[in-house]
Amino acid sequence: MKIDIFSQSLIKTYLYAGTTLLIAVLLDYVLRSLIKFPKRFRNKRTNTVAAVIRNVITIIIYIFAGYTILTIFGINLTPLLASASIIGIILGIGARSIIEDFVNGLFLLSLDSIAIGDYIQIDNTEGIIEHIGARTLTIRAQNGSVHIVPNSQIRELINFSKHKFNLFIDVPVKADQDITKVLDASESALKNLKDDKEFADALFPGSCVNGIEDFKPTDVMIIRITITTYPIRRWEIGRKYRILLKKEFEKQKILFA
Repeated sequence: MKIDIFSQSLIKTYLYAGTTLLIAVLLDYVLRSLIKFPKRFRNKRTNTVAAVIRNVITIIIYIFAGYTILTIFGINLTPLLASASIIGIILGIGARSIIEDFVNGLFLLSLDSIAIGDYIQIDNTEGIIEHIGARTLTIRAQNGSVHIVPNSQIRELINFSKHKFNLFIDVPVKADQDITKVLDASESALKNLKDDKEFADALFPGSCVNGIEDFKPTDVMIIRITITTYPIRRWEIGRKYRILLKKEFEKQKILFA
């Protein structure tokens, strides 16, 4: 009889714990789905704020769910939480870094420094922000690799999405050639790039052929071209311009150094 009572009590305990967890999962799903902005207000900034709010909601729900489940199993956390020594140990082990991650993440958001979809660089990591969490930042690099950076470790951040990017292309040519022909060919290649429908929308005012940037001792002059574009497209724009420039040089019989 005692075994039956014990078994029934254990079953009820697991049932209550499972129900609590199920309620937490459903509540988290419902509340996260409700956190959205009207279409006319949606942008990178509002999407980022919504994502952070969802993360905070999830953390709060599962903290309460965990506390409730432990209580159902008869584990009283109050004496542990009330103990200064235990709190000190917890803080010493990892709570400090958690708090730093959370505070630094809020600091970045409050300054409108970053948003989901921005193209950024942190130390040697460069890519698009895919996720901003309460503790970490997720960046997808150009090669497809995913980098997860703790918010507390972000010391210097470059956000390319806040500004346009100036791509400098330095072209070495033989110094004894007609400079007018060289500059005209460079201008013609830039015009062809601007006329290309695939790249026209990625070019901004300010793109130009600057002229002679430098002379080298080996009878070489450096021609500089500046192309103003999106940071994320600078590689493909640069490659395309070099192809067009090569074709123009071949037409005009201009020699690279």
